[in-house]
Amino acid sequence: MLPQLRELDRLTAAAALALAILGITTIYSATSASDLPALRAAWQKQALYACLAVPLAAVVIRSPTRVLYGAVYPVYLGCLATLTAVLLWGVGEDARRWLSLGFVQFQPSELAKIGVILALARYLADTAPAQANRPRVFVTASLIAGVPLLLVAPEPDLGTAVAYLAPLGPMLYWAGVRRVIIFCAAAPLLSIVFSFEPVWRDAAPFVFAVYLVVSTGAVHYLLNRLWITLSMLGLNLGAGLLAVYVWDHLLRPYQRDRIIVFVDPESDRLGAGWNIIQSKIAIGSGGLTGKGFLEGTQTKYEFLPAAHTDFAFAVIGEELGFVGTTVVLALFLVLVLRAVSIAVATRNRFLSLTAVGVASMLLFHVFVNVGMTIGLMPVTGLPLPFISSGGSALLTSAAAVALLLHAQLNRHDF
Repeated sequence: MLPQLRELDRLTAAAALALAILGITTIYSATSASDLPALRAAWQKQALYACLAVPLAAVVIRSPTRVLYGAVYPVYLGCLATLTAVLLWGVGEDARRWLSLGFVQFQPSELAKIGVILALARYLADTAPAQANRPRVFVTASLIAGVPLLLVAPEPDLGTAVAYLAPLGPMLYWAGVRRVIIFCAAAPLLSIVFSFEPVWRDAAPFVFAVYLVVSTGAVHYLLNRLWITLSMLGLNLGAGLLAVYVWDHLLRPYQRDRIIVFVDPESDRLGAGWNIIQSKIAIGSGGLTGKGFLEGTQTKYEFLPAAHTDFAFAVIGEELGFVGTTVVLALFLVLVLRAVSIAVATRNRFLSLTAVGVASMLLFHVFVNVGMTIGLMPVTGLPLPFISSGGSALLTSAAAVALLLHAQLNRHDF
């Protein structure tokens, strides 16, 4: 063992390894009763990718920081190139999300999450803290996250597209951008939420009007500049009107169904609401300690769709109960807290920002995926890191944790 590896953050590594092993066993349980040989072999494919993730993580951990730093923009541009290639030559049944190399398929949108985090970290690290609040910094950072979003959304994959924005706010804050500026940037997105008629129904106009008054008043109080206040009012109003247009003209029928079912799953029990209802039944029936490994009836009799991918957490809830789901969430909490701790302790600005990006990305995925399985979030297709089946997603999660371990080992370097 090299002397430096003695300082490896074993807690972070152990948490990631435990999640990966739990993911393989969950996929095995979710697919063991299937009549499809390819589906029954999903756990073997996941195990193979887990084995490939180990040398990938080792390379990232042991690479000099200057090498990682120098490779950032080429990696980011490579991600944009592969995302563009998906739009031209992508494969898939319901959506074109994969590139085929003949012997293997991979999902560039997953790998691009690392590219976005690294590109944001390098750009913000190169920006002096005194200049962090300049408009060009926010605009450039938004473009770094926004260009992949625009390339992935047409696949269509809105869940992954939105995930590129997850690290933007936390990383801007860590780089020294004022909170009021981040709030102003997020305000138009909140306008979309508060004006969405399917969510608020008949109360949508009133809710949106209240939000406009409150947000405009807050901006005027914090900045006390009339032109900024009026600009924000116009942006928020425009975003609200845009939401109506998006709902009527841009969202596909299945995407509208997901949102409607999120508000009221009972509105289509045998159609779009089936997944959420069966997921909640599976988790609720698990009780305190679960039904036991391979004993989940919702999973075994295939009432629960996408049990090895989107709803893998529901399989854990049914078979391992409240205890099992608590352990899983605790392991993710360890990863997020360790990422924040590493960000605080790391002197190198690039590595510190990278750790914040990884923490925010992990937290976003867990919040959305787990929230989806218990009916608190709409079905988006975002995988649960290390748990959901998918080689590209697993390699991305492993690379993210490897970046944390690299930052921890090099925390004293500038």
